[in-house]
Amino acid sequence: MDTLMILLGIVVFMLVLLSGFPVAFGLGFLAILLLSAYVGPDTATDIAVDKAYSAIDSDILVAIPLFILAAQLISATGMGKRLFSAAEVFLWRLRGGLGVATIGSSGVFSAMTGSSFVSSSTMGLIAIPELRKAGYGETKIAAAITAGGTLGSMIPPSIVMIVYGYLTDESISKLFMAGVIPGMLLIVLYSLFMVFTGHAEHTSPVQKPSQKKRHAVKEAFWGIMAPVIILGGIYLGIFTASEAAAVAVVYCMVIGFVVYRTLTLKSLWEQLIAAAVTSAIVTMIIIGGAILGHSVIFGRMPQEVLSAIISMDISPMALLIIINLVLFVLGMFLEVLALMYLVIPLLVPVIAHMDWDNIWIAVMLLINVNLALITPPMGGVLYVVSHIGNMPLSTVMKGALMPITALIIVLILTLIFPSLALWLPSMT
Repeated sequence: MDTLMILLGIVVFMLVLLSGFPVAFGLGFLAILLLSAYVGPDTATDIAVDKAYSAIDSDILVAIPLFILAAQLISATGMGKRLFSAAEVFLWRLRGGLGVATIGSSGVFSAMTGSSFVSSSTMGLIAIPELRKAGYGETKIAAAITAGGTLGSMIPPSIVMIVYGYLTDESISKLFMAGVIPGMLLIVLYSLFMVFTGHAEHTSPVQKPSQKKRHAVKEAFWGIMAPVIILGGIYLGIFTASEAAAVAVVYCMVIGFVVYRTLTLKSLWEQLIAAAVTSAIVTMIIIGGAILGHSVIFGRMPQEVLSAIISMDISPMALLIIINLVLFVLGMFLEVLALMYLVIPLLVPVIAHMDWDNIWIAVMLLINVNLALITPPMGGVLYVVSHIGNMPLSTVMKGALMPITALIIVLILTLIFPSLALWLPSMT
């Protein structure tokens, strides 16, 4: 297929998505369009049906609906509120301490859920009223919540990393470990912003935490133990990512029913339904993306991209910068999973040819994915925060400049110092 047809397909795909058409069907539409140009509509349909089945015939993908269910249960049990209260007890004296507490509790919460949307929505509901009560400005509140939301995809267990591992046949546990140091760097940068801009907002004095909130520190222990068990089990080789997801679900149910006693059979059923709906949407996107990935490979587009790159005769660093710029621009218009399914088949031969470490590239892709989550017009976290906080979208976008800046800094550091992503995985 010539370059004009490829570009036309991408333009049509973006127009379909921007029109409000479901992402999964947009991916499938573009895939069948490309396949039809090669083999005709009838054969293209047969290939699509076959690929749809094989796309979800993977043990790795079992982890996704289980982590989604775990995220729903964590939200329903009130773990997030207890984590926030515990962080507030320790940080209330610090300038910007409530903002730092929001970032810190979002980090721990993210290490249990693996979802940016769950993290931003749950922590938004918990933290926004407290931040407003303390006198924080709307822009700074938006900065704290959007920043915390990006940690959901960055800090393991990350659903995005699971999809990347599935597409590239890379070790999920190593991918999880690769995200730890960049994720910690983001937490530090976000927290420093909250501390050093504390004077910019004329916040009212934060009240000394009540005895009830101090009691929440004890209760938060069970929430803190969740990521320790999940990630510790994976890193120590006790269980796989899929098994860890199942352990997370059982752990959350035990905590909800026995320890906190906030979970009932009715609420469990509601969380099961919510998780099933979300999982179905993600599964449809995976199917559509897999068909698109097959059509891209079928048309030898990766080889054409590789040939074009080789003919450019530029340095590896210049090429990496170009790739990151392209990912950033595409992320402004594409949904996260759509972005991954579109670019990863094209990147795989380039990564192999340049002899780059697949895990290193994965971390840079993940940072770009997080940028996509908070960059208009497709930044999903922006709309979540706007809705949860009842804020104008323009205010949320202004607040998002802080995490965008921090993400770009971490991206540049990871680009220059690959060991930030590779040191922990190399220890296994």
